[in-house]
Amino acid sequence: MTPLLKIITEYCAQYVNDQNLIGLASEDMPLYARRMWGFFQAGIPYFTIPAEMQNYLLGTEENPNITLPKYDSLIKTVIAELTQDTVVDLGEGFIGYELFCCRVRNTDDFGNIYYTAAPNVEYDSAAGTITIHATAENPVPQGTQYEIDFYTDGNFSHTLNAEQMKILGYCFQVVWQTNFNNDYISNVAMIEDRSFTVQNKANKMNADTARLREVRNQLYDEMRRYEQNLFYKKTFPQGLNIL
Repeated sequence: MTPLLKIITEYCAQYVNDQNLIGLASEDMPLYARRMWGFFQAGIPYFTIPAEMQNYLLGTEENPNITLPKYDSLIKTVIAELTQDTVVDLGEGFIGYELFCCRVRNTDDFGNIYYTAAPNVEYDSAAGTITIHATAENPVPQGTQYEIDFYTDGNFSHTLNAEQMKILGYCFQVVWQTNFNNDYISNVAMIEDRSFTVQNKANKMNADTARLREVRNQLYDEMRRYEQNLFYKKTFPQGLNIL
């Protein structure tokens, strides 16, 4: 069995150069895992060489070889000031999550949302409840909004080796680069004047296309090398010294 987060953190995360997402890993691990899983899930179908890999990784609908992660989120608003510990029952659907994070949702004077840590909130996985710690000296004000994220990891039923996980990392990179190339703000036409100019759009798009082609070629090279290695292992006896 191979946990999905093991592949995501050890073989995929190095391709992400997004400071917001990198920061999220330390601020809200459940939400980070959920977002990274979205890219990783889209990349798995790219592992197509050898032809048997998709069945090996995913199995069939009747006999799946993958357990998908489970995740959820919710916002809880304090309806009256809390001056003592308060237990909130989240319901059966929130029992058993592995990762939990709670942050206070704030809004500045311009309507922008930002978050601060909420160390006073504790999650009971077995009961599906949260406890909001408060005292008369440190009350929780009315209207406080807690944004809560949950995540339980999935896994591949097979134990994948380093070569297979490395290729899945390349699959992730293809999806990440495609997402980067399709960034709307970078591609949309902008009005220029004396105080604002942008780089040549055609040159940028050509460079992005070339980079994506390079990433795809890297993936195909790795998959073909992997298929070739499998053939060699089956053809040559184990322990044979090849100089």
